[in-house]
Amino acid sequence: MQYKKATKIALQLFAVTVFTKLIGFIREVAFGARFGTSVKADAFPLALQLPNILFASIFAAFSTSFIPFYTDIREKKGEDEGVKFTNSVINTLLLASSVVAMLGFIFSRQLIQLQVHHSKELQIMYASRVLKITIFMIIFTSSANILQGFLQANGNFTKPVLSSIPFNLCIFAAIFLSYFEPFRKFDIYIVAVGFVVGYFWSLIYQLNNSKKYGFKFYPVLGLRDENIKKMIKFSFPVFLSSSMAQLYTFIDRYLLTGTSTGAVAAVAYAGKLNDVVVGVFSSSISVLAFSTLSNLQAKGDKENFRKFFVSAVNSIILMMMPFAIGGVILSKEITRLIYQRGNFTIQSTMLTASPLMFYCLGFVGLGVRDILNRTLYVLKDSKTAVKNGVIAIVCNIILDIIFINKFKHTGAAMAFASANYIAAVLLFVSLRKKLGSIGWRRIASVFLKALVASLVMGVVVYVFKQKFIYLTMPFKHFALYTLSGVLLGMGIYAGLVYLLRVEEVGFIVKMVREKFGI
Repeated sequence: MQYKKATKIALQLFAVTVFTKLIGFIREVAFGARFGTSVKADAFPLALQLPNILFASIFAAFSTSFIPFYTDIREKKGEDEGVKFTNSVINTLLLASSVVAMLGFIFSRQLIQLQVHHSKELQIMYASRVLKITIFMIIFTSSANILQGFLQANGNFTKPVLSSIPFNLCIFAAIFLSYFEPFRKFDIYIVAVGFVVGYFWSLIYQLNNSKKYGFKFYPVLGLRDENIKKMIKFSFPVFLSSSMAQLYTFIDRYLLTGTSTGAVAAVAYAGKLNDVVVGVFSSSISVLAFSTLSNLQAKGDKENFRKFFVSAVNSIILMMMPFAIGGVILSKEITRLIYQRGNFTIQSTMLTASPLMFYCLGFVGLGVRDILNRTLYVLKDSKTAVKNGVIAIVCNIILDIIFINKFKHTGAAMAFASANYIAAVLLFVSLRKKLGSIGWRRIASVFLKALVASLVMGVVVYVFKQKFIYLTMPFKHFALYTLSGVLLGMGIYAGLVYLLRVEEVGFIVKMVREKFGI
């Protein structure tokens, strides 16, 4: 019953996530058409990354720790104490993020110089100016992340996802304005303002929805609150792990700026495609699983905890495997179909497609890593999660240095994919020791069935591609054949996993039939 209810919520969340990710993806296409793989396009991800490097470690630590602590406080002390705890966390982050934003504004050029080769003066100039604007987004994202956790802990998974709509609309408006005078000469800076304004309205949206669950904002600092102290102590290992991840990003960006112009933008575009697929088909399951597992753990329901964990892992494997194989085969076609228009030329397509291929290969590892990591946090074993995470990040950094030196910007995606599989294996070993026998063979069985089905699908799609799809053909025909190849692959994969009697697929099909009376 628990799994059936969760699956229904997951389907709803999936539909909403697809819709919002599509909007976000169109935003990226619009940005690509406006700036292509120019020096301005290179500068923008560098400037956006700096706020993350400066503050994402704290965000990750607090937002990851918030749900288990909030859930525990609400269960034991009631709703009012849960709201007070939420306000304490938000106000603490607001104070810290405001200080960091001012420092980032003052030292923007120095911060950009840390991650850009000094020979790239034009990149430094654009990126440092954009950073003076985008740094202020951390003030809004700090609170929005906590309110997102608050909504999820109260069983609302769709509203946090929908908060990206006002964010994306603001960016669309900024990109549109950048085509016209007097905004045209400030094009990249207008888009930067759109990002900050978008995060502000996203926060307002989250705040209004949180009020429906009893949340009311009031100024209270929780530095003396015992729960905050415990959360900070619990979050510290997560903070260290996330800091290591930001160190990797810093090194990655620095190495990429030493390659060709447009390399940073190309990897960013490929990364956005990676984020869309993972966000739609993996993160929606992981977010639901994190909250559901937190509630089961708080209630001490070990049996359903283990069953739900296995089902969540298998669902992610089933979702991500065909995208991994299909993405490798159709990387150039997908890039042209989505991005190639306006200032995004065929050269931009080729530059973006090569890292995309390796990002796709890492889909399964990334999705599984996410759910395993979240499970350790639910079990309040952050030390094990951090230890494994640090090992994986060190491997990522080493591979990044080796691969980028040898394979240029494509090496960044190769290193990222490899590191995610290393992390997934380490986490599996740790959780097996912690949870014991919970159905590991069942997970291995689903993995093998999904792999076989995906490889068969891949062979068929490759033959179809070789016979019908050419990059230089007119876009109308190209789009028709590419989409036909994608649909053909989806149909073959779905039929094969159904024939292979994968339990999760059978249950979902049965539920859909009952829902629609088929």
